[in-house]
Parts: sequence; C-alpha cells; structure tokens
Amino acid sequence: MAKFLMVVGTSSNCGKTVMVAGLCRILANRGYKVAPFKSQNMSLNSRVSKEEGEIAVAQYIQSLAAKTEPSIHFNPVLLKPKGNFVSQVIVHGKPYRDMDYNEYRRNKDLFLGKIRESLEYLDRNYDYVVMEGAGSCCEINLLEDDIANLRVLEMVGGDAILVADIDRGGVFASLYGTVSLLPEKWRELIKGFVINKFRGNPEVLKKGLEKIEELTGIPVLGVIPYREDFVFPEEDSQVIQNMKVLGNPKSPVEINVIRFSKIANFTDINPLSNDTFIRLIDFQDDITGDILILPGTRCSTLEMKLIKKHGMDRKIREFVERGGIVIGICGGYQILGKILIDSNFSEGDVGTIEGIGLFNIETIFGNEKVIKNSYGILEIDGESFEVSGYELHEGITVSQEKPLIKVVKGFGNDGKGFDGAIKIVKVGKGRNKSYIIGTYFHGIFENYKFRNFIVNLVRKRKGFEPITGDNYKDTLENNFEKIAKVIEENVDLSRVLSIDKINK
Repeated sequence: MAKFLMVVGTSSNCGKTVMVAGLCRILANRGYKVAPFKSQNMSLNSRVSKEEGEIAVAQYIQSLAAKTEPSIHFNPVLLKPKGNFVSQVIVHGKPYRDMDYNEYRRNKDLFLGKIRESLEYLDRNYDYVVMEGAGSCCEINLLEDDIANLRVLEMVGGDAILVADIDRGGVFASLYGTVSLLPEKWRELIKGFVINKFRGNPEVLKKGLEKIEELTGIPVLGVIPYREDFVFPEEDSQVIQNMKVLGNPKSPVEINVIRFSKIANFTDINPLSNDTFIRLIDFQDDITGDILILPGTRCSTLEMKLIKKHGMDRKIREFVERGGIVIGICGGYQILGKILIDSNFSEGDVGTIEGIGLFNIETIFGNEKVIKNSYGILEIDGESFEVSGYELHEGITVSQEKPLIKVVKGFGNDGKGFDGAIKIVKVGKGRNKSYIIGTYFHGIFENYKFRNFIVNLVRKRKGFEPITGDNYKDTLENNFEKIAKVIEENVDLSRVLSIDKINK
C-alpha cells in the first residue's frame, strides 16, 4: 500500500506544484517508486501519457521529477477552458464532453468515482503518492463541490501540508483563516505548515511562527527562501498574458512568439529559453526577431480571424520575404495553410476561414480528437534527426507540400505517414533563405539536435559559433535537484514522510 501526502495551499500560485515536484525527487532519490497526483486540474497546457491519454503539463513535469513514466492516473480529470464558462472535460486521458460549471458540479460523483479508480491504481503500484491540491483548499463557496483538495485526501487517509506564499503578504492571517474555515474533519488532516518565498532573515518570523502554532496547534515545518533560479513550466495561460519576454537576453538570437488569444501548450517554447531571447508579441505588434513561432491554440479559426483583423498576415508574409524563419506548431501549423474548414462550427463561431497561405495545405475540423505520442525522422537541408513529440489536435490536415517528418510511430495526418510541411525559399539574389516549417508535433524543441539546428541557422548568419548539447534537459534535471535540496534544507519532513528512517 502507498503512503499518501497532499500539498494544499492558502491560494493559487503559492508553490504547490513546485513543492510536489521537489518531494517527488526527494523520494525518488531514496529509491522509492513515487507518483505525483492531481485529481482535477484546469489548464490549456497538456501532455500525452504513456497510455496515450491527455494530462496536465504540471503532472507530466512532476513525473519527470519522480523519475517515472507519466500516466493518466496522475491527473484523472482535466478541464480545458473553451470560453463562456464552458470547458472540455478530459477523463482518464480522453475527451468526455463539454460542460459548464453547473453541469460539471451536478456530475461530481461520477468524476469522484474516476478519481477513486486512479487512487486505487496508484495505491497498488507505488510506494508514495504526492498529491497536489488546487487553488485555496478552503473556498467556502465551493467546498461542497470541491473534488480537488482535502475531500480526495480523506478518501485515502493521508496527511496534508498547507503552503502559504509570504511574498503576497498576510501569511499568518492566510494560514489561520484557512485552517479556521475548514470543516473539522479536514482540518485534522493538516499536519504542518510551510511558508514559501521568504526574503530575508527567518529570525524575524520567530514570534509569528510561535503564535500561529499556539493558535492552531499545527507545527510550522519550515520556511522556504525566495528563489528566482527555479525553472518550472507555467501551466496557467493567464501567466503568459502578462509576460513580455523570457529566455536569455544576452543571446544573439531573438524569437518572437505570437500571443494567441487562446494560446495552448505554450510550454513548447521553454526548451529555447536557454539559448535564445524570446519576445511575446500581440497581433498588432511588429515582428522584430529572427524566428517567428505560431504556437498551439484552443481555437485556430478565431486566431486566424484576429490575424487578419490586425494585419498580422501581411506582416508574416513580409517577414518571410526578408528571410525570416517561421515555425507553426499544431494550431499555428493549421493557420499557415490555405484554408481552415469548419463547416459545423466545431471550433467556435468563426466557421470556415482562409489561412495565411504559406503552405498548400487544408485543415478540416469536426473530427475525433487526436491524442498520440509520435516518433519519426525529420529531414532538413540534407540533415536527418530522430524526433519524438506528442499530438493533441482536433483538425485533420491534408498537405501537398514536402513533408517535414516521416512518421515511424503515431498519426500520419495526411494519411501517408508524414507529419507537417517544410518550405525553404530563396529570398533575393545572394540573400538568406527563408525557412517555413509546420508540424503537429508538440515538444518538437525538446529534441535538442533539431532545436540546435534552428538556433544555429541564425547564429551562423550573424557570425556566431554554433551551440551543441542538450542545455534544456540538463537545466531541467539540475532544477529538480535544486528544488529537492532547498526543501530538504529548510523543511522538517520527518513528521509527514519519516524520511529520517528511509534507508532504502
């Protein structure tokens, strides 16, 4: 039987996701078989599990920290917002149906049953399960229907750690208020507090720590210092709406990413952040970079409408004429084609719309959602790369273009075993070539040889030495170890994990 530990929070973005990843790595490093778990997640960022089901990207990343293969049982219910208070409900990795909040709430017992199935699976197959709560664990207006926090922990009889973000201010009031508002049966599950993101000398907190323990009877397990060097992919699309730049400002390579209105799987760009400077641009902005990425989106037809409205289609064609490199991923790939056919308005209110027209491809919507792990051979400029990725899309694309990837395993979207398209256009006599690339492979930049090839196209033009190696993978692994080390050094985990007794 597994031991279950849940990390809940006083608010969203208090550090639950990172805390779970760190605990998973701590236990995995001690030889335990450990699984992350979040019963219900809401995110437009998702990945494909070993069973070829869809799970939130946070649980996928936590599985890497746990050194285990990602499973649909790590995130049995995933909500993907579609707008107007409606979400696509993913259950055990597959689309169930679209629901508004009221319908979803009325069906909570059904989803609790699916959650219980996953917990039973994890109980049989793992030593430890580190669970993540959602938002605040004591939203009293939602407690009756909450299936993402302590109700789920109660089902398996585990312990909980309550995390609070001191950087927001009011940390002791948040801890006290959270505990006070919880029903007694759930309050008893909280075995310790962790204060996160503290700047300064922990000694100044001494009186406050003593008082909160006195008031609640719950010990403070530790205070985690504020760290800016943790690299963890964001899962909340709202975060990117406020973000302007990321990556390495000293890099000679600038990438522009169009900030789609319903951007999805924007973590595709994370592997580029070590070696390039990334600027997010809006539809009305100019393209200033060397490479332009059209990322994934929840609604390709709507994004195409906005591209036309703001004249971004003209700017993209001019960028190609200047020798720019354009890369479209999933919805971005569809947009680069001639037409997006949505006769049944399955994507939304836009319907059928002409694309940018850089590729001779047509995409038809209204088909069953494709959820696949894929693998193939990518060929470009006489070089071949083995690449893997994952596909999550609701359109089928037929292409008359030169294929980008010969698919060995996965979904050949044109029915011939090929994924994506590529054009290499010579721009003016003696000037640079423009590369136009499209693919359904999310995670394409996690393949470092292809990623380095693209970055080095620009570095070569500008007279810089090429980059080599897999900087992103090394950074991610180092990050997991850093998170684990900081938690071990600052949090007394013996009360909830008994790790002082672990010699496995």
